Amino acid sequence: MVLHMVLLASILTAAQCFQLNMTQFYEMPPLYDLDDYDRCLQEYEGQASTYCFVRAEVQPDESVAAWRAIAEISQYNRHHLDHSQLYFGLCLRECEASLADLDKSDLAALEAGLLTGNAKVNVYLDLFSMEAESRKRHQRLTNACLNWRLQRQGFGVMAKSVVEYCNEAGRQVEDDAWNLTFYGILGALVVLTCLSSLVDLHLKRGRHDKMLKERDHYKTPPKSTAQQVLLTFSVARNWYRLNQEPCGKIGRELRFLDCFKFFAMFLVIFAHTNWVIYESAISNPQDPERMLHSAAGTLLVSGSLITVTFFVISGLLLTINWLAATRTMQTKKDTWSFVQYSLLFVKFNVFRYIRLTVPYAFVLLMSGVYFDNAGGPLWRHIFEREQLSCRRNWWTNLLYINNFVRTDERCLLQGWYLAADTHSFILSLVVLMLGHRFAKWSKQLYAGVLAFFVVLPAVLTYVMDYYPIFIPTPQTQKDSFIGDRQFTEFYTSSLMNFGCYFCGVLAALVYDQLTLRQYKLRELKCFQLLWFTLIPVGILWMFSAHPIFQHYYVAPSAIWGALYAGLQRNIWGFGLAVFIVGMAGKVGWIFRKFSCLPIFRILGRLTYGAFIIHLLVARIVLATVREPIYFGTGMMFTFILFTVTVSYLCSFLLAIFLELPVSSFLKLMR
Repeated sequence: MVLHMVLLASILTAAQCFQLNMTQFYEMPPLYDLDDYDRCLQEYEGQASTYCFVRAEVQPDESVAAWRAIAEISQYNRHHLDHSQLYFGLCLRECEASLADLDKSDLAALEAGLLTGNAKVNVYLDLFSMEAESRKRHQRLTNACLNWRLQRQGFGVMAKSVVEYCNEAGRQVEDDAWNLTFYGILGALVVLTCLSSLVDLHLKRGRHDKMLKERDHYKTPPKSTAQQVLLTFSVARNWYRLNQEPCGKIGRELRFLDCFKFFAMFLVIFAHTNWVIYESAISNPQDPERMLHSAAGTLLVSGSLITVTFFVISGLLLTINWLAATRTMQTKKDTWSFVQYSLLFVKFNVFRYIRLTVPYAFVLLMSGVYFDNAGGPLWRHIFEREQLSCRRNWWTNLLYINNFVRTDERCLLQGWYLAADTHSFILSLVVLMLGHRFAKWSKQLYAGVLAFFVVLPAVLTYVMDYYPIFIPTPQTQKDSFIGDRQFTEFYTSSLMNFGCYFCGVLAALVYDQLTLRQYKLRELKCFQLLWFTLIPVGILWMFSAHPIFQHYYVAPSAIWGALYAGLQRNIWGFGLAVFIVGMAGKVGWIFRKFSCLPIFRILGRLTYGAFIIHLLVARIVLATVREPIYFGTGMMFTFILFTVTVSYLCSFLLAIFLELPVSSFLKLMR
């Protein structure tokens, strides 16, 4: 432990960190300047009032102190926002009043021109193409207005700008086919749930077995197939399905995975809510920027490794189901036919697709529903952009190709994981089939596949000139990862993540062999020592990116950077696989006991629903802000805990009304 602490201290002190000059920082214009949204649209009843959200880009001028400060601070883009990108919420009545006393020459001097060369801004403009007329009508006024403000506030800089959208008083949203489809499906689910629950209640009251307890009725499968179909939407029965104890020896030994999934999901929501906060308006950007220069900043950046947890668990569960299926289908013949493999391949993929896609599609549909602006000036920028993307690109999500198609207009950005997981599932299933067909060479096959997908990320990083680690920079997060090559090609790529998924596959194969041979890992003191050592080593590994992330003055070596890129996620995945095998073998003492608490049984099963819905919750909350918020520890954790709580409550409803009924149907189809 002492050695680990010494190594951690040496890593954290090895980097030369940038010191933020606060005097220089306050020479820059604020990122956000938002007029009073409600007063603008409500003060003059019966008269047309317009409020425009405007994107601006400060133009270079070395003679102005504000521009020199912007250039100096913004160049450290790993930790800092691009302070040349400004956001204005302008009430046009106030703009007209402020410019009323200026003559034509003064107004002309305040016009810096239209912002056209910013590719990220252009993505927003394309999504809000219905605002083209508003842009044309209000462009000159808004540009002169914001430049007048920059001059009056003493910054001395000029900015080009473009209107993203405008809101007018009294504007109402009319229901269209998308909205009506969602309301229809929602109504049908409510009706089915009510009917199924009433039928179940009727059957319970009709039972004559006095020894049968009330809950036993809901836990007992109906006798006929017709009744099974009728009762799939029963609320009481689905509650008991959600809370039922794991079945079989494997289910009991792996019940700790529910705890893993919950805490990994908590950390994912932690990271994603921080990202949405960056999309919102922040009054004190200097504080999160300074934090990123610290060890806490490195921990946030390395937190992307948490996603690896889900890849490893997915690979593990696929292989366990595969092994169970092969033993069920085992015949006297030593080899299977191509038709048998093909049918099993189709069955695995079809059942998985239906199970994942039905609730996913429902959330996609809900994400695209239009309703009246319930927020403020940022509502459309944060929330409606997601609605428009979902309406335009829903099909990329349902085909699970959204991690490489239409990546600048992502609907449910977290869906990249489902795409990468789907591709990894298919490839792993093919490898498992080959290993089953050619059992004599299976070990060499598995070792070769793992080695290839450990080396491949390193090769791609070197050849494609990727940065060794994925850094979600503040500006990248603010732009919702639009146009970020490192995110699209390096972080979310199926090829870059498959090695971690396959570590889960190998973990299941090892666990299966240990179980068959009744090998007791908990009796091996050397393995227990290795298992407990993985905890501090894992923490230390998360800080291994610190010198790369914090060192600005020496570019990382291309070869060493590629090597680290190949190892960072795969070592984490391999270590996690060993950790899971050990805990499945009842190693872990108090850690295992805690992980097997009954509360995690429900929370773990609600993780998928929370995953697909949590960003929708976060966006709805932050899209309602009227003015820049203070980004502090208290606010951040309050928002995170709120998002976690609401996401799991929504996931509970999704599970009871849709996810568990679909699962019941699939069991009937088997």
